[in-house]
Amino acid sequence: MEPRNKREERLLKAYAQEPPARYAGRAGRRRLVAAGAGLVGLLWVNTAVSWVLAPSTAAMVTCFVILAILGTAGAWVWYALALSTRGTIGLPEHLLDERQAKERLRAHAVAHKLTLLLLFVAYFAVTPALPAGSREDVTDLGSAALTLLFFALLVTVWALPLLAAAWRLPDPPPADDDEYGEDRDEERPARV
Repeated sequence: MEPRNKREERLLKAYAQEPPARYAGRAGRRRLVAAGAGLVGLLWVNTAVSWVLAPSTAAMVTCFVILAILGTAGAWVWYALALSTRGTIGLPEHLLDERQAKERLRAHAVAHKLTLLLLFVAYFAVTPALPAGSREDVTDLGSAALTLLFFALLVTVWALPLLAAAWRLPDPPPADDDEYGEDRDEERPARV
């Protein structure tokens, strides 16, 4: 579990920090997952708006506003999620302990199943929305809608393992404190 280069040393140092108390527990992580899922959902809303309104100024303005929101809020949410999972998804495999490696495998398995479901839903949602007729009609949709659809799929597939890991991760074990609030390894005061 030794870092091999400076980048890995920085990653280990960053993930060694204690996550903020409000995100250290399961309830806090699940709130972050909800925020992350909401941000990913905004990408899908952006795609739908572009699909319906493009090419128009309203579609362009909506697209840029949503992407600005995603850029600012998304960076903060993903950083908080990565810290709260202690790098389970972000660290190279050789730096993970056994528990983290198992959690990563579980998260990727769940994300894989969700990705398959997403692809089926996207296919059955997009196919009926395509214009009937020749292939030339598909070009009337506009490249922005198709690009945003691809981008939404890409970001969703990228984000699902982290979201699944944060959702499934159990609460950290309680500190080994006895009734006096001291570590068990330390000498206990004599009882009177």
